[in-house]
Amino acid sequence: MDFDVVVIGASSAGLFAAEILAKNGKKVALFEKSDLVDPESRLYIITPGLFRVMFDVNPALIRHKISKIHLQSGKEKAEVNLSSPDVILDRKELLLDLIERAKNAGVQILTESEFLGFGNDQANPGIKIRTKGAELEVWSKILISADGVNSRVRSEIFPDGLSTVPLLQAEIDLPRDWDENTTRIWFNVDSTPYFYWVIPDKDQKAVVGLIAEKGVDIKGLLDDFLSGQNLQANNYQSGVAALHSPGTEVETKIGNIQVFFAGDVAGQVKVTTVGGTVTGLVGGKAAAEAILTGGSYHERLKPVQRELDLHYFIRNLLEKMSADDYKKLIRSITPPVQKLLSSHDRDGMRAHFWKLPILQPGFIPLGLKLLLK
Repeated sequence: MDFDVVVIGASSAGLFAAEILAKNGKKVALFEKSDLVDPESRLYIITPGLFRVMFDVNPALIRHKISKIHLQSGKEKAEVNLSSPDVILDRKELLLDLIERAKNAGVQILTESEFLGFGNDQANPGIKIRTKGAELEVWSKILISADGVNSRVRSEIFPDGLSTVPLLQAEIDLPRDWDENTTRIWFNVDSTPYFYWVIPDKDQKAVVGLIAEKGVDIKGLLDDFLSGQNLQANNYQSGVAALHSPGTEVETKIGNIQVFFAGDVAGQVKVTTVGGTVTGLVGGKAAAEAILTGGSYHERLKPVQRELDLHYFIRNLLEKMSADDYKKLIRSITPPVQKLLSSHDRDGMRAHFWKLPILQPGFIPLGLKLLLK
């Protein structure tokens, strides 16, 4: 079996890359180890950056819109009105839509098909696949690895893998007196160096969640938070997020096979929020465009890599913050700061981040304190 491009993994990044390539005349096969009949549901909150990378998003995927973010640490509170709303999507619905788009573009999708490794010929290795119990070898000079945080392709080439964190969400009934258009964020360094959130969904539903460090009782932390807010879990949604780190390899070569990494497997995730849908789609699109033009994947990734590096820098500062520091941070969100945060979403902050200490000089001593810690 010969293909122009082989994609491993039916992630959003992999499916989007496969669709673009097939639309441009490439013979593309995508291998996915699951059966794709019933992908796991998980509610996503996504910035308007989605529409900058995927111009023809299916409107039916938009379950709800968020116009305001409420931030809280202790009794300190601040709100940011979003000039362009965040959108709420379900992971399952997004993947099923991307699968149909890829099929309609001509991508050959083979389910229950697992990547096993590369062939023994070092100069011209095949790509070994187990599909529905049978082992076969396929041939292509280009492979896109988009198989997520537990990537078999990446572990075959780089045994050290990626840093990851667990996340957990509880599905709840949104209290009637809570604004259905406002996402709420709580910072509590005693529980997590990240944060808790409430993200409203349609029909007066919502999810409450947190990101935690490895090894902690994340369900215990979430249940304690739910109890403190007088909320009741109806169901849980879990996941693992990759963490971006500057210098993460996004491209390599195995014999005559050019290997591109896109999405979570490339660490294309904002480590401040562990949001990776937009950045992963950018990675998939960049890989496809580099293949189509013969250009540099690294060059096409530079804008998003710089954005991710900024989030990495911010995350390192946040890791050093105390409860009092978070309270100072919340108090520092003045109207000029609110206006900046309102106008530039989390996937497009790099070009504007430098303006923050000008708008709020109080960020300077806080930042210096954290840098010197």
